[in-house]
Amino acid sequence: MKRVFIFMPMMLPRISDRAAVQLLEILEQFLASVRHHYEPQIHRWHRRQRQADLRMQTPSTPLFGDEPF
Repeated sequence: MKRVFIFMPMMLPRISDRAAVQLLEILEQFLASVRHHYEPQIHRWHRRQRQADLRMQTPSTPLFGDEPF
């Protein structure tokens, strides 16, 4: 079953400029950690998607639909 994600605007509190920078740095470090941990799975998924795209682009029938001569 495919999950459906709905983007909902968030009401974030007002914080100082310094706190905003620190929050962004924490989130970037967290994202880097997640990417490093799941890197093999991410590459495997992207490879499978590229292969599926190539299969969809490859014509399964001859261009003219009949045998030559």
